[in-house]
Amino acid sequence: MTGTAPCAATHTPAPTYHETQRVEIMTTLPMSQHLDVIVTAGDRHASRPVLGDNKAFLPLAGVPVINYVLSAIEQARCTARIFVVGDTARLRAALAVPNTPVRGTRPLYLLEQSHTLYENAWNAFLHTLPDYTPGTDWQIYMDTPAVDKAVLVMPGDVPLATPAEIDAFVDGCDLARYDYCLGLSTEDVLQAYYPQDGCPGIQMAYFTLRDLRARQNNLHLVKPLRLGNRHYIQKMYNFRHQREWRNIMRMIWELCTTQHESLRVAYYYLCLHIARLLTMLGWQHYRLFRPFFLEMPVVASVFSQLLQTRFTVVLTPYGGCALDIDNAEHYAAVCANFERWRAHQYALAKERKESS
Repeated sequence: MTGTAPCAATHTPAPTYHETQRVEIMTTLPMSQHLDVIVTAGDRHASRPVLGDNKAFLPLAGVPVINYVLSAIEQARCTARIFVVGDTARLRAALAVPNTPVRGTRPLYLLEQSHTLYENAWNAFLHTLPDYTPGTDWQIYMDTPAVDKAVLVMPGDVPLATPAEIDAFVDGCDLARYDYCLGLSTEDVLQAYYPQDGCPGIQMAYFTLRDLRARQNNLHLVKPLRLGNRHYIQKMYNFRHQREWRNIMRMIWELCTTQHESLRVAYYYLCLHIARLLTMLGWQHYRLFRPFFLEMPVVASVFSQLLQTRFTVVLTPYGGCALDIDNAEHYAAVCANFERWRAHQYALAKERKESS
């Protein structure tokens, strides 16, 4: 993108000598490690407020939650530029608060939100394309190298994100073989954030597969122009609260009525939820129920079919990005444990660096 698009606001402090030098070094990185990052911080349509407010702007140690997310992203070595979609007036105010950890070491663009998560992410992606201006027909990029442009997409309510986790995820993504890489965190990793010793914690729902229990961790590395069924992203977001049986049934209905070979996709989707229920009942070890516990390649194949793209998953060893602020209880737990949990993740990063 050259210059600033008319509907974008920028927060780009004048670069110091050292920052200019760092940018010159960044350009030598392989393309798979030199990514534009999209942060979704909207509060319309299917977004659910917490304590009556947009989750991204809730205070945490006196600083808006999203500022910690942006700080982690700008420190990740894979980051080129950052595009944040939301209420631009509130975003500017958040970036101006005292003691913010955001240092402005990466170009940062603020884009006004649309009505849905999909529209926000898609609009932000378009702004990452060369010479794009609002109103440009995106199809002109289909016969250019931009068709393989990948972006990292994250939400603005994961204050425990760290540069190490972001880089570990990106390093694990094979953009030559896949067009959509989804991050997963396993139960073993996330147990560190459970309630313990009288302190509040976060214990989320998992999908149980034949070889592991895991949940998505809000990290998405994707080539949007390679997704045949991009509109399914919004539908999956609308029904993302998978502990609610109403959402499960609505998703099955959508699959059965709109997706090619829909019965196969719906069957495997239902298997995931049956396996989760069987695990809750402690029946996961009975051989009779083994067919309901899918293998990861099968799940990846189903999502590839659903989205009409080459889909895979990438495990990360930290867990912070999985801890989004989904409700008031999660927010209270993050507030109570923020420094301790962040220290845990930095200790993991140091340990991995020393052992590599």
